[in-house]
Amino acid sequence: MNTLKTIFQSAVFATVAWSVASAQQYTGLENSDLVTKIVPENLKTYLNQQSDGWFAYSIPAVPNTHSMCCYNHGKQSICDLNKNHHGYGSSSDTPYTENIHVFVNLDKGQVNQIMPVGDHCEVKASGMTIDWLTDVNQRQSIQWLKNQISNEGKGDENGSLYALGLHPDEAAADALFDLAKSNAGDYSEQAVFWLGQREYDGFDRLESLYQVLPRGEVRRKLNFALSQNSNTEAVDLLKSIAQHDEDDKQQADAIFWLSQTDEVNDLPAFLIDLMSDSNSHEVRDKAIFSLSQIDNEEANHELMKLVEGHKDSQVREKALFWLAQNSPQKAKKAALSLLESNSNVSEQENAVFVLSQLSTKESSQALFDIVKGDYARNIKKKALFWLSQSDDHSVLSQLEDLL
Repeated sequence: MNTLKTIFQSAVFATVAWSVASAQQYTGLENSDLVTKIVPENLKTYLNQQSDGWFAYSIPAVPNTHSMCCYNHGKQSICDLNKNHHGYGSSSDTPYTENIHVFVNLDKGQVNQIMPVGDHCEVKASGMTIDWLTDVNQRQSIQWLKNQISNEGKGDENGSLYALGLHPDEAAADALFDLAKSNAGDYSEQAVFWLGQREYDGFDRLESLYQVLPRGEVRRKLNFALSQNSNTEAVDLLKSIAQHDEDDKQQADAIFWLSQTDEVNDLPAFLIDLMSDSNSHEVRDKAIFSLSQIDNEEANHELMKLVEGHKDSQVREKALFWLAQNSPQKAKKAALSLLESNSNVSEQENAVFVLSQLSTKESSQALFDIVKGDYARNIKKKALFWLSQSDDHSVLSQLEDLL
């Protein structure tokens, strides 16, 4: 059920380890022919001297990292440094990479684009010589990328956050934590996302952020990040948020992301208990919707019980609507029963609407039975309205005969 594990949008290219100090053709990347120049400098020294063009450096990748590259229409493509690339990332189908090669484009001293790629990415740079820095370590790279993000004050327009998130060093997790904690909009939200992707050091920082962030959009992004994190405690924290958080929006969002994981035992019963303990319409609505997303016999049974016995008419209406999306026959039975036993006008009209959404034959038969039966005038009018919306000629012919 949980498939929301990401197709990322940021920057990627590839590279290598260099050799001689003079310009040469580099062939370390798969199918790549790059002319490179070894520059034995760190980032600070190099950037104090250069203002235009491409340079690159490498850092080790965390084990089991899939090779990153450029993508076009969902397929891996060549990274051409002479072109603008707007889709990059990795796929579970690509081989693992031992290195992350970070390509950086400067324009008049400003960072224009940062693109990390893996060992198995084809890179082209016709007519260029790429400076390759050999004295860049992870900590230096992490601090420089963090400064880029903070100074830009935007989202990930130049790829800085994507590159930062790929660094295996724990200092990268600390940097992402600081960026998220600043509660500064887009880049804070994306920093939360990247913490969620970190298997070894992400959860502890997400847990800390939950304690310190104020209510709002950045704090709500923790829910999705927790649903994606592989730490076994992540789902436990998400359940706690769904049960106990004082912010209805945070609670409701946590409920939704719980329904997208496979890690919660007896999730339908858990959602029903949440509804029993909450008076918030937002929380109840999200719990009903989440039940519909599970779409198994147990969840549909719980929806049916809500339709038949919940004290809140809005809950009964919404449960009937979502039941119809998963189990039309159960919904039909519930709707017809409701029309016979319930005098609430809004619920009766909702029941007619649900019947109108069944298959053409079943829908028309049920609606004609209402028109001909002993029902209130307004309910018959609703049935006639939905019959008139049919594209089926036989239904329209029967309607003409009836009128």
